[in-house]
Amino acid sequence: MENEREEMESTNGKSKRVCVRVENDAVCATGGRWDELSPELLASIFVRIVPPELMVKSVALVCRNWMEIVSGPYCWTDIDLEHWCRKCCIANRSHLIDPVVRKIVRRSRSTFRRLSTYRLGDVGFSFAASRGPTAEFGGSF
Repeated sequence: MENEREEMESTNGKSKRVCVRVENDAVCATGGRWDELSPELLASIFVRIVPPELMVKSVALVCRNWMEIVSGPYCWTDIDLEHWCRKCCIANRSHLIDPVVRKIVRRSRSTFRRLSTYRLGDVGFSFAASRGPTAEFGGSF
């Protein structure tokens, strides 16, 4: 027997009750709203599915709550900009790397644990090193 899924909206329209029927058993759960999730949890979702450049350009524009989460330190404890930096170098825009790294290190409020970049200059490296005493640096400098 195939899985059947049924969604029913509650009377206030704020949450949904989702019932999934698997053979003879049914499992029901009440879903919430995105803005009711904790900032840490939502940030954890963002960093797993959204590249950093899209997080800044797109996710931050969805709503005020998401902008605050992307602007806060939760999304920036593990900073992996290596792919973006390589694209900048190919497009002859390597002058953007240091300022972007500085901006993201500031966003992390010096709580980042790992920073991965490509062709980071002396200015960007010094800035990151002075702001992250326990940081681990990776990538090509």
